[in-house]
Amino acid sequence: MMKGYSAHLTIAMVLTGFISFGQTNKITGKVYDKNGVPLGAASVVIPKLQIGTKSNNSGRYIVESIPHGTWEVEVKHIGFKEFRDSVKVGPGVLTKDIQLDGAELLLAEIVVTGTKTFKRKTESPVMVNVLDSKTLDNLQVCNLSEGLKFQPGLRVETDCQTCNYTQLRMNGLQGGYSQILINGRPIFSPLMGLYGMEQLPVNMIEKIEVVRGGGSSLYGSSAIGGTVNVITKLPRANSYEINSFYQRIGGGTNDFNLGGNATLVNEKGNAGTSFFFNKRDRGFYDAKW
Repeated sequence: MMKGYSAHLTIAMVLTGFISFGQTNKITGKVYDKNGVPLGAASVVIPKLQIGTKSNNSGRYIVESIPHGTWEVEVKHIGFKEFRDSVKVGPGVLTKDIQLDGAELLLAEIVVTGTKTFKRKTESPVMVNVLDSKTLDNLQVCNLSEGLKFQPGLRVETDCQTCNYTQLRMNGLQGGYSQILINGRPIFSPLMGLYGMEQLPVNMIEKIEVVRGGGSSLYGSSAIGGTVNVITKLPRANSYEINSFYQRIGGGTNDFNLGGNATLVNEKGNAGTSFFFNKRDRGFYDAKW
């Protein structure tokens, strides 16, 4: 009788062990810095199990399907010291908030040039002028064509009041000799450089970089007079903006511009999209000389 009881007890213990081994749970919590500011895109990993996740914009994270036991958690974020700690996973959801301390990053000297090739700081002959989005807003400009008027050494002229033929002159050369780039890529052809500058609303521009001088071997055959690189805005958070601008040209015709943009970002912060619109109503105007 005792032998039968012992056998049943052994089988029950083995089954309990298998059931316990197959159970999983999850760890949840928040990643923040010493000031309590949430840290998005922080990497939370259990190296031994090769599973992990990233925190969202609110610093929240969830690591699921973790077997019961004691595991080492590793948390990393750019600009902060690596965090490691052991956690015990059992019945019930484990909540663990993690504070990261800042790290001192020592970098070698960085030289920014406009030549795409390595240059020493004392040997870099190219000057790069930058016009950021905040300055563009303060200037109340509507599009790329108007924004370039406020860069030194550049001349934007309208040669036809009927078709609105506008060209960018750099170093005195005609518009076909100026290379216009969008995020470093030559989207504009020489003809588009004459007619396309008003097609880019200012609310989608993050900044404008201008390199004056010949750069045909680096930027293409159109970069004889200089190069203009337009950096567009990236979606970083859910937001929207609407703005308008009105002026009266020469006291004889109206010019009204309505623009807006909206950005949508997913919860993980690794994908997003931007929407832009621009509507401009400008009457006819014939300058009297």
